[in-house]
Amino acid sequence: MHKQILELFDRDPDNLEDFAFASQAVQAEAKKFFIERFRTGKWRRTGILWWNVMDGWPQFSDAVVDYYFNKKIAYSLIKNVQADVCVSMSEPEDWNHAVVICNDTRQDAALSVKITDLDTGEIVFASQATGKADSSTTIGSIPYPRHRQRFLIIQWEGGAQGRNHYLSGEPPFSLETYRRWLQISGIFRREQLEII
Repeated sequence: MHKQILELFDRDPDNLEDFAFASQAVQAEAKKFFIERFRTGKWRRTGILWWNVMDGWPQFSDAVVDYYFNKKIAYSLIKNVQADVCVSMSEPEDWNHAVVICNDTRQDAALSVKITDLDTGEIVFASQATGKADSSTTIGSIPYPRHRQRFLIIQWEGGAQGRNHYLSGEPPFSLETYRRWLQISGIFRREQLEII
């Protein structure tokens, strides 16, 4: 856990509250990444199984619900990216992120998609597009500036609706900035995250 926190935040929290938050954030972003990686690559990669839904006793683990039935940060992020229709961004390639509609339903999904930089409010992508049934459809791309750290909010509505996010830029990220992004992002209900 310590090494993973250092990788994402380049900081060794000196109190239990920050350590618990940072470890949950790392877990959430990692699980979200793996699920999206498989979904955006459908049919080259056709599935992922993850487990350890709930801790069996008080501990640090990769479960998404702790022993006391508190939902960890990963619970909401995973719920968002496992929706039947989800819009995600791929890892950067050739200095761009692909924007992908992942559609696990048997009907095409016509969507209005918008991606916004949380800090600036700038709309970095907007499109009317259709996600083909039972597939992943690339609908465009946005530039990837490595030096610029951004929390991008992905929203879609129409044949389905939902919200997702993408953490863009090279780590390490500021733990305090990441915490603020989560608090104001609206990607999950605040009462689920008493640790924030």
